[in-house]
Amino acid sequence: MSSSGTPKDNFFENVVNPYMNELKMHPKELLLVDGELQIEDVRGPKGEGSLEDRMEKLEQEVFAYKKMAEREVDIFHRIVSELIDEHKKETTKLWDDILSLHNTTNQLQSQLYDVQNQNCEYENRNPPFPRTKSCAIVTAIELDFIGIIITIISTANTIISTAAPRLRCNI
Repeated sequence: MSSSGTPKDNFFENVVNPYMNELKMHPKELLLVDGELQIEDVRGPKGEGSLEDRMEKLEQEVFAYKKMAEREVDIFHRIVSELIDEHKKETTKLWDDILSLHNTTNQLQSQLYDVQNQNCEYENRNPPFPRTKSCAIVTAIELDFIGIIITIISTANTIISTAAPRLRCNI
Protein backbone atom coordinates (compact mmCIF):
# COMPACT_ATOMS: atom_id res chain seq x y z
CA MET A 1 0.00 0.00 0.00
CA SER A 2 1.45 3.23 -1.10
CA SER A 3 -0.98 5.54 0.68
CA SER A 4 0.55 8.21 2.83
CA GLY A 5 -0.48 8.06 6.47
CA THR A 6 -3.22 6.17 8.19
CA PRO A 7 -6.82 5.99 6.98
CA LYS A 8 -7.70 8.35 9.81
CA ASP A 9 -5.38 11.02 8.31
CA ASN A 10 -6.92 10.53 4.85
CA PHE A 11 -10.40 10.96 6.35
CA PHE A 12 -9.29 14.18 8.07
CA GLU A 13 -7.71 15.55 4.88
CA ASN A 14 -10.55 14.61 2.53
CA VAL A 15 -13.66 15.12 4.66
CA VAL A 16 -12.92 17.38 7.61
CA ASN A 17 -10.59 19.81 5.85
CA PRO A 18 -10.65 19.41 2.07
CA TYR A 19 -8.31 22.38 1.65
CA MET A 20 -5.49 20.73 3.60
CA ASN A 21 -3.80 19.49 0.40
CA GLU A 22 -3.74 23.03 -0.96
CA LEU A 23 -2.21 24.28 2.27
CA LYS A 24 0.55 21.68 2.08
CA MET A 25 1.43 22.61 -1.51
CA HIS A 26 4.41 24.84 -2.20
CA PRO A 27 3.28 28.48 -2.55
CA LYS A 28 2.97 29.81 -6.08
CA GLU A 29 3.23 33.36 -7.39
CA LEU A 30 0.75 34.55 -10.03
CA LEU A 31 2.03 37.15 -12.49
CA LEU A 32 0.20 38.90 -15.30
CA VAL A 33 2.70 39.67 -18.07
CA ASP A 34 1.54 41.02 -21.43
CA GLY A 35 -2.01 39.86 -20.74
CA GLU A 36 -0.94 36.28 -19.96
CA LEU A 37 -1.13 34.66 -16.53
CA GLN A 38 2.14 33.08 -15.44
CA ILE A 39 2.50 30.83 -12.40
CA GLU A 40 5.90 30.56 -10.74
CA ASP A 41 7.06 28.93 -7.53
CA VAL A 42 7.83 31.34 -4.74
CA ARG A 43 11.55 31.50 -4.18
CA GLY A 44 12.99 31.54 -0.71
CA PRO A 45 14.99 34.46 0.66
CA LYS A 46 18.41 35.06 -0.77
CA GLY A 47 21.19 34.60 1.69
CA GLU A 48 23.04 37.85 0.91
CA GLY A 49 24.15 39.91 3.88
CA SER A 50 23.35 39.49 7.51
CA LEU A 51 19.91 38.92 8.96
CA GLU A 52 19.77 42.48 10.30
CA ASP A 53 20.56 43.97 6.88
CA ARG A 54 17.86 41.87 5.24
CA MET A 55 15.35 42.84 7.94
CA GLU A 56 16.22 46.52 7.46
CA LYS A 57 15.75 46.18 3.71
CA LEU A 58 12.43 44.40 4.28
CA GLU A 59 11.31 47.19 6.63
CA GLN A 60 12.13 49.79 3.98
CA GLU A 61 10.11 47.85 1.39
CA VAL A 62 7.16 47.56 3.78
CA PHE A 63 7.39 51.28 4.54
CA ALA A 64 7.46 52.13 0.81
CA TYR A 65 4.47 49.87 0.11
CA LYS A 66 2.64 51.35 3.09
CA LYS A 67 3.19 54.88 1.74
CA MET A 68 2.02 53.78 -1.71
CA ALA A 69 -1.11 52.25 -0.20
CA GLU A 70 -1.80 55.42 1.80
CA ARG A 71 -1.46 57.55 -1.34
CA GLU A 72 -3.77 55.23 -3.27
CA VAL A 73 -6.37 55.35 -0.49
CA ASP A 74 -6.11 59.15 -0.44
CA ILE A 75 -6.54 59.33 -4.23
CA PHE A 76 -9.53 56.96 -4.09
CA HIS A 77 -11.05 59.06 -1.32
CA ARG A 78 -10.65 62.25 -3.39
CA ILE A 79 -12.16 60.62 -6.49
CA VAL A 80 -15.12 59.30 -4.51
CA SER A 81 -15.74 62.66 -2.83
CA GLU A 82 -15.61 64.45 -6.23
CA LEU A 83 -18.07 61.94 -7.69
CA ILE A 84 -20.39 62.39 -4.70
CA ASP A 85 -20.27 66.19 -5.06
CA GLU A 86 -21.06 66.00 -8.79
CA HIS A 87 -23.88 63.56 -8.07
CA LYS A 88 -25.35 65.90 -5.45
CA LYS A 89 -25.24 68.83 -7.91
CA GLU A 90 -26.96 66.79 -10.61
CA THR A 91 -29.61 65.49 -8.24
CA THR A 92 -30.38 68.96 -6.87
CA LYS A 93 -31.04 70.15 -10.43
CA LEU A 94 -33.23 67.11 -11.05
CA TRP A 95 -35.13 67.65 -7.79
CA ASP A 96 -35.74 71.29 -8.73
CA ASP A 97 -37.12 70.16 -12.10
CA ILE A 98 -39.27 67.51 -10.45
CA LEU A 99 -40.68 70.00 -7.94
CA SER A 100 -41.47 72.54 -10.66
CA LEU A 101 -43.26 69.83 -12.66
CA HIS A 102 -45.15 68.83 -9.52
CA ASN A 103 -46.23 72.43 -8.91
CA THR A 104 -47.33 72.83 -12.54
CA THR A 105 -49.30 69.59 -12.29
CA ASN A 106 -51.00 70.83 -9.11
CA GLN A 107 -51.93 74.14 -10.75
CA LEU A 108 -53.37 72.42 -13.83
CA GLN A 109 -55.24 69.96 -11.64
CA SER A 110 -56.75 72.79 -9.58
CA GLN A 111 -57.83 74.59 -12.77
CA LEU A 112 -59.43 71.38 -13.98
CA TYR A 113 -61.31 70.99 -10.69
CA ASP A 114 -62.46 74.62 -10.88
CA VAL A 115 -63.86 74.08 -14.38
CA GLN A 116 -65.60 70.89 -13.26
CA ASN A 117 -67.09 72.67 -10.23
CA GLN A 118 -68.31 75.55 -12.40
CA ASN A 119 -69.91 73.06 -14.76
CA CYS A 120 -71.61 71.26 -11.85
CA GLU A 121 -72.88 74.55 -10.40
CA TYR A 122 -74.26 75.58 -13.80
CA GLU A 123 -76.01 72.24 -14.22
CA ASN A 124 -77.45 72.48 -10.70
CA ARG A 125 -78.84 75.96 -11.39
CA ASN A 126 -80.01 75.14 -14.90
CA PRO A 127 -81.13 71.54 -15.14
CA PRO A 128 -80.81 70.09 -18.63
CA PHE A 129 -83.97 69.92 -20.75
CA PRO A 130 -85.27 66.59 -21.93
CA ARG A 131 -84.46 66.24 -25.60
CA THR A 132 -87.76 65.67 -27.38
CA LYS A 133 -89.20 67.35 -30.48
CA SER A 134 -91.78 69.31 -28.57
CA CYS A 135 -89.20 70.40 -26.04
CA ALA A 136 -86.87 71.53 -28.81
CA ILE A 137 -89.63 73.72 -30.24
CA VAL A 138 -90.37 75.17 -26.81
CA THR A 139 -86.67 75.82 -26.26
CA ALA A 140 -86.42 77.66 -29.59
CA ILE A 141 -89.48 79.76 -28.73
CA GLU A 142 -88.02 80.54 -25.30
CA LEU A 143 -84.74 81.61 -26.88
CA ASP A 144 -86.58 83.87 -29.33
CA PHE A 145 -88.60 85.34 -26.47
CA ILE A 146 -85.43 85.96 -24.45
CA GLY A 147 -83.84 87.64 -27.48
CA ILE A 148 -86.88 89.93 -27.89
CA ILE A 149 -86.77 90.86 -24.20
CA ILE A 150 -83.05 91.65 -24.43
CA THR A 151 -83.59 93.93 -27.44
CA ILE A 152 -86.45 95.72 -25.66
CA ILE A 153 -84.31 96.27 -22.57
CA SER A 154 -81.36 97.54 -24.61
CA THR A 155 -83.53 100.03 -26.54
CA ALA A 156 -85.08 101.18 -23.29
CA ASN A 157 -81.64 101.76 -21.85
CA THR A 158 -80.59 103.83 -24.84
CA ILE A 159 -83.75 105.94 -24.64
CA ILE A 160 -83.27 106.50 -20.93
CA SER A 161 -79.60 107.36 -21.34
CA THR A 162 -80.34 109.95 -24.05
CA ALA A 163 -83.28 111.47 -22.17
CA ALA A 164 -81.70 111.47 -18.75
CA PRO A 165 -79.68 114.67 -19.15
CA ARG A 166 -82.83 116.59 -20.10
CA LEU A 167 -84.86 115.33 -17.14
CA ARG A 168 -83.58 117.28 -14.18
CA CYS A 169 -85.59 117.84 -11.12
CA ASN A 170 -85.04 121.03 -9.18
CA ILE A 171 -86.13 120.61 -5.64
